[in-house]
Amino acid sequence: MANMNQLFSDFDGKIKLTNAKTNSLKTSRDALRKDIRDWFFEKNKDIPTFCWQGSFAMKTTVNPLSGGEYDLDDGVYLEGYSDIDKESWPTTSTVHGWIKSSVEDRTSDLPIDKDTCIRVTYTSGYHIDLPIYIIKNDIAYLAHKTKGWIESDPKAFKKWFVDHVSDKGEQLRRIVRYLKSWKDYKNVSLKGIEITILVTNHFDKYDNRDDKSLKNTISSIISSLEESFSCYKPVIPNEDLFEGFSDTKKTSINDSLKNALNKLEKAINEPNEKKASEYLQSIFGERFPTGNDSITSNSSYEITNAPGVLKNDGRSGK
Repeated sequence: MANMNQLFSDFDGKIKLTNAKTNSLKTSRDALRKDIRDWFFEKNKDIPTFCWQGSFAMKTTVNPLSGGEYDLDDGVYLEGYSDIDKESWPTTSTVHGWIKSSVEDRTSDLPIDKDTCIRVTYTSGYHIDLPIYIIKNDIAYLAHKTKGWIESDPKAFKKWFVDHVSDKGEQLRRIVRYLKSWKDYKNVSLKGIEITILVTNHFDKYDNRDDKSLKNTISSIISSLEESFSCYKPVIPNEDLFEGFSDTKKTSINDSLKNALNKLEKAINEPNEKKASEYLQSIFGERFPTGNDSITSNSSYEITNAPGVLKNDGRSGK
């Protein structure tokens, strides 16, 4: 049985954002923050505060496939409205216009006014999304251009995930990145936040074996979705992110997960590391490294002529 942990470690090194890309995002984020602060100062408005959020802040962003973009979400928190009735707040279209105007000269392309944010796109292959919030009575409200001010708390979601990582270890982050990379390569109809929630809720820690942790985690996700195809956001407004999915979409996601699980099981049970890695390349693409053309063994087992004895390794036979 092949131990694929080192190959997964090498793969993680390829799909994580490089330091150069990380630094570019931070530099652009800081420049946009200055643009926004300057605009609000010039208009004699209260200066907003900021909080980066999403996958970049949680360290689960993956390098895009060729031609794809990577991104950063930077929340813009408007000040001066916490003591004002919500009915008297500026409209969401108005505050979208403020932020769009403040950053429109930052890049050669005009900012994009999306329903949930202002998007600033860079020719280097990334974009920065600027969602806009007001906090009142400890509840964060997102400026949704068509739905109005809706409850949404990205800070709480980030804390929820980071707390789980603190409790369960960095392997959790790696499993999220692996499945995000799988989603991109196989074009699975799942969003990054949905993968993050599913993995965190069903994470199976397996020391020094990312391959087995991933296999067991996917297996648990499949079992849960077969019982109830749902993915509830763990923070306000606690909605089911899968609500409204068609039966066709549900079947496609389940089939994709089962295919990934099947290939993982074959890889783990394959003694030849090169052949095992080929199974995994069918899941993740050529970014997954090719193993050595040699027979490897799972260090948790030993081939003897005597009857098998279960080791005291704290693991079940799964």
